[in-house]
Amino acid sequence: MSVSGFIEQDGLATALQLVSRGRSTGVLVASTAYATAAIEFREGEIFLANSTMTSKLGELIVKRGLVSSEKLDAALWVQRQDKEWRALGRVLVDVRLLPEATVQAAIEEQVARVLDEVLRWDHGTFRFERRAPANGMLIVPACRDLGQYEVKVAMLRQDAAVLSNGSAT
Repeated sequence: MSVSGFIEQDGLATALQLVSRGRSTGVLVASTAYATAAIEFREGEIFLANSTMTSKLGELIVKRGLVSSEKLDAALWVQRQDKEWRALGRVLVDVRLLPEATVQAAIEEQVARVLDEVLRWDHGTFRFERRAPANGMLIVPACRDLGQYEVKVAMLRQDAAVLSNGSAT
């Protein structure tokens, strides 16, 4: 299955659905003139997502006050020292800086924020690259289904609308 095209013609939501329904494994890469995003799928389920416009996992957990920047730096140092790559979330759990449930929630939030961002793009390109999952044990969020993430994205947008209207502080 080849999934590629122009966001303005084919729609990124359609591409996400094709990859998910096709139970494909690989990375959907979307690009605009100002940003790039990568959404990793394993057998049609979303496992990771990142974008040049959204916070990385480490930045997100520091912003949330879950760990200090110094402890994050120490975890990143541990990650770099490993002979075999481990995802940052796995390192944070293994060195007991955060419980697995907290890391899962942070990954879920990161994926939802990336999806929120890319689904707003009205131009650019996308392509799905079939490839084996990255090595290293990942901490997989409980919410991996595209439909569940769509609900989370809608909730993020609703929260943002409430805050921008001044109805909540």
